[in-house]
Amino acid sequence: MTHAKEVADHLVKEVARIEKQHPSQSSGAKLTTLLLAALNIANENVELKKSHSDLLSNISKRSANLIHVLGVAVNG
Repeated sequence: MTHAKEVADHLVKEVARIEKQHPSQSSGAKLTTLLLAALNIANENVELKKSHSDLLSNISKRSANLIHVLGVAVNG
């Protein structure tokens, strides 16, 4: 599956989820639904980036600590 297809499928699923929660037939509501779905996905992306950044920071700190401990053990 291509990345573009994955993104489109994710948007379609998010739109369906929102439409299920807030059913409406007006064209204005459809635009609102699309915007809300896009904002929800953007928010997910920001949260995932933050989690990823926190994980990398944690790994970096733990790696530096491990290198220090190994250096002390090797060098006495």
